[in-house]
Formats: sequence, structure tokens, C-alpha cells
Amino acid sequence: MTARPEPGPAPRHIALLGAAGTGKTRLARELLAALDNRPTPHPTFLVADNPPLAAVLGASADGLSGQHGFDRVLLMGLDLPAPAGLAAAQEAVDQQLRLTLANAEVPYTVVYGQGPQRLAHALDALQGLRDGSQAGVQARNPWVWACDTCSDPGCERRLLSDLLARRPR
Repeated sequence: MTARPEPGPAPRHIALLGAAGTGKTRLARELLAALDNRPTPHPTFLVADNPPLAAVLGASADGLSGQHGFDRVLLMGLDLPAPAGLAAAQEAVDQQLRLTLANAEVPYTVVYGQGPQRLAHALDALQGLRDGSQAGVQARNPWVWACDTCSDPGCERRLLSDLLARRPR
């Protein structure tokens, strides 16, 4: 009788979305490095840097896990300095991504911060997947007054609009 090896935890699929110049590629590299530096056993993480929206919105019939194809969707915030002349384009892409995700009822978390702070916020958003407590389920916590870390899309839109209105032209 041969013992069958026990299968490891199912891979977790993470989608990073955002406008050009919002740090998706850098965060993808940093996330993979941070997630690979954990003691075993742990799930494998597959991080998709700007996957096609159809893959993010599609059902699990395409072989990916999660309700909409990804276990977590992280949207890059617009807090990094925009390359010259791209701020308006970034805002338009960001608005379209948020609208598309909201209309498709795909939960997402907005990631803000610079350098290590951005990585820390992304890792916090993945906590349920990392420890297995909320595998495959996007965390939806009730409102907590913590504006710099809440990632509530409606609140964030108001905050961003206010910041943009105050920006010198």
C-alpha cells in the first residue's frame, strides 16, 4: 500500500489593478518576496500584475479560485506622485476600474502608502488568506473610524475628490 501525499493548501490568486504609474509591478514583486518568506506549510500565492478585467470579473469556471476568479483584488490608490501629464489619465482609469468592479459586485481593497507602508497595507488586506481564516472570502469589516487605512470606496472617493479640489493648479 502506497501512501498518497497530502495535498498542500490551494493556491491563492491575487489581482493587482490600477492605472499606469500606481506601483502595481513593484508591489507585485514585493508581495511575492514577502509571501515566500513564511514558514511552511502555507498556501502558494499567485500575484497577477494588472490581469485582464475579464479574468477578474469572470466566474471560477476559468479554473481560478474565488467567487470572481481571484481570492483578493487589490486596487492601487492614487497617492504616488503621478508621472508628468498622467494625473488626469490615472484618475479616469481609476474611476473606471472602481465603477466596473462595483457594478460587477467584485469586492476590492484599495492599497495606499509609499514603500514599506504600501506593502504593509497590502499584506494586511491579505491577512485572512495568509492565516486561512477567511480563505476565498473578501473581508468586509463594519465601519471603523480610521480614515488613513479604511479603504471604504465611497469614503475614499470623497477624500480623493476633496484632495484634488485643494491641489494647486
